[in-house]
Amino acid sequence: MKNFEKINDTMILEAKKTNLVNFLRERHPDSIWFASHPNAKKYHCWRSKKHDSLVFFTETDGAGNTIYKYHRWSNREQDDGITYLVKYEGYTWPAAVRALAYYFDNLDS
Repeated sequence: MKNFEKINDTMILEAKKTNLVNFLRERHPDSIWFASHPNAKKYHCWRSKKHDSLVFFTETDGAGNTIYKYHRWSNREQDDGITYLVKYEGYTWPAAVRALAYYFDNLDS
């Protein structure tokens, strides 16, 4: 990974399209767990271990891209995987973009 590489819009989109649950299961397995969520089919059944109201889901953007997101019901916070890594896993914003974007690239090879 090149820490000096300039982050561009393409890299940010690739980071947002990276499956956040798969990334967390591999890189931060103690952060999430699988739990049933019978009342909201739109939401995946993966939850944060530290914040029980935090769930992960996907949403399609205006261009038809699947974007991986989280929602924290207790404070109505919702955002993408980049923000999750910054707020809940201690990444800097550039490190979060790079980690997710390079993880996405590695799955395609």
